[in-house]
Amino acid sequence: MEILKSFLFALLVGFSIATIAVAQKDQSGFISVDCGLPAGSDYTDIRTGISYISDEGHVSDGVSHTISPIYQSNSLEKPFFTVTSFPSGTKNCYTLAPAEGSLGKYLIRASFFYGDYDGSGQLPSFDIYLGEDYWDTIIISNASIPYWTEVIHTPSTDSITVCLVKRDTTTPFISALELRPLKITLYPTLSRSLKLVVRENYGSLTNQLIRYKDDAYDRIWVPSENSGTLSTTQDVVENSYKVPSAVMSTAMTPLYFQLTPGNISDKYYIYMHFAEVEELLGTQTREFNIYINDNLFYGPLSPAYLSTTTVYTLTPGSGYERYDIVINSTVTSTLPPLINALEIYREI
Repeated sequence: MEILKSFLFALLVGFSIATIAVAQKDQSGFISVDCGLPAGSDYTDIRTGISYISDEGHVSDGVSHTISPIYQSNSLEKPFFTVTSFPSGTKNCYTLAPAEGSLGKYLIRASFFYGDYDGSGQLPSFDIYLGEDYWDTIIISNASIPYWTEVIHTPSTDSITVCLVKRDTTTPFISALELRPLKITLYPTLSRSLKLVVRENYGSLTNQLIRYKDDAYDRIWVPSENSGTLSTTQDVVENSYKVPSAVMSTAMTPLYFQLTPGNISDKYYIYMHFAEVEELLGTQTREFNIYINDNLFYGPLSPAYLSTTTVYTLTPGSGYERYDIVINSTVTSTLPPLINALEIYREI
């Protein structure tokens, strides 16, 4: 089946400045667990404003540790200072009980910072499961770099289990486990679970990660190195995906992306976020088409000025050894195409 047929699309546009008021940036429904924090402890991270609790009551086993002092620094987020490790047993599980239970949809993020917490210098690798479903393999290749993995999950029960599973002689560990409620209509999928492959912020002027409080859903937006940067100092109106203005106020113009699946049967969902960040003058126009593997996916599109438009797949693409995503100007456009942000997820 051609990708044009298998990748049905939807279009979502931010219509008015009033939509910003809907983006309540409180922590209602957040579950933020700092693994290894002493039982009964809690705190608010001064860098993010997120309130964390210990993993007491969320896991029945595990050993608490603090990372080596040589890896502790003021630039390191506080949840990475402690870990819970699991030297005993092959599989150890956390249980999360979100307020909306099986009626909700959630972003779940597991984070890992080794920091030689055990003094062995032996970099671990292990698997992580969402219930009985394989989620990811965590391979720590540098003791001083944080790692994280995310899923968007619609549970079938009121509680969610996240399990760490041994795969060799090294010991699984975890630094933080976070759950964020999402609007149920976001990220529509034929699957209950989507693993994040990439979430990029194009044209970033700061080269910094963007998350809560800028992002009401606490998604982590990674700056992408690129040329052809465009930007505005004005706020960009959110649509229901609530991609923050800090992300949408910058864009890039060279527009070619390539995705190589780990397995040809992998099924991918793509979300592209657009906003015009330049006030066009006179006869200037910006109009473009989006192609996937040389097939027209969507277009023509002219992004609205300072207002977010999201184009996304409704059914997954699969069966290709490589996905080439190209955004080309139409023949009548006087300006090159742009893109502000991109998300790609894989079914698990």
